[in-house]
Amino acid sequence: MSLRLMAALMASLAVSACDGSPFGDGTSPPSGGGIGGGIGDGSGGGTDGGTDGGTDGGTDGGTDSGTTGIPAELKGNLVSASFNPTSGTLTAVIDPLDASPVTVTFARAPTLDRGGYQAFTYQETTSNRLFLALFKTSGDGAVSGGVTASGQFTEMVWGADYKANTAFAAPASGGLANYAGSYAGTLNTGVTVPGPGAPFDPIRPLRVQGEVLLNADFTNNSVEGGIRNRQVVETSGSLDDIFLTITDISSTGTFAGKVEFNDRTEAGTYGGAFGGAGGTAVAGAVDLKPVKSDSDLLEKGTFVLDRCVAGSPSPCP
Repeated sequence: MSLRLMAALMASLAVSACDGSPFGDGTSPPSGGGIGGGIGDGSGGGTDGGTDGGTDGGTDGGTDSGTTGIPAELKGNLVSASFNPTSGTLTAVIDPLDASPVTVTFARAPTLDRGGYQAFTYQETTSNRLFLALFKTSGDGAVSGGVTASGQFTEMVWGADYKANTAFAAPASGGLANYAGSYAGTLNTGVTVPGPGAPFDPIRPLRVQGEVLLNADFTNNSVEGGIRNRQVVETSGSLDDIFLTITDISSTGTFAGKVEFNDRTEAGTYGGAFGGAGGTAVAGAVDLKPVKSDSDLLEKGTFVLDRCVAGSPSPCP
């Protein structure tokens, strides 16, 4: 499912001062251009706004992560992905133009890592799209998740993926469980990457970071949560907090629900999957409008969270 880019470029100028401009200096993001990409290292076009090279703590040996069961609005153009955090490799099947899917091998781009999510880029030629990907596996390897995004001309080609690498089994005694960790997202606007010249140049989508808390009730099989301290990495601009409304957990550990702002107006959708015996970890994705006052700016992101245990940092109990 392709999403419009050009409207977001206009929207970046319209974000009101009371909501805070996510683009920091008040300037509009550069317009995007073309489809494609040679292998890129993330160094072409623009400078990285963050230097966090957080490494993924997962030990997953790399599993093919199909998108079966992932809602269409979250799946987007990402048909499937195979991520190995130990070797730092990512391959993905992307359906960029609603035609025959294309399998691509991404290049590692560690300077774009954020919050434990490993970053990758792919660009076939400088006249084609530059794809940015952010992927992570939970500390015990039970779940993996990620997002890919690219912008050129007036369209976004992007999508999210998540999977339980270890089959989910609900706690025998039910009860409550908390999950916390970092969030990684992408916006439908970004930094211009030098290419065939304006207005055909591709963009590297801006990244979003945040902090997630997810609460699960395995007695009543429901889940809810939120993402706070949301910020555009490249500009340090703030975005609205968002909340994941109460929804059911299926017998296989999957779930899907609505995203809201703090005044309960709808912001988008989310979904995910628990993994491991007793639900040791959870991965998921969101598709939403990140600023309440701006319906044109769009965001797609991912979260991979470990279950809180004694000694876990805030926002764990």
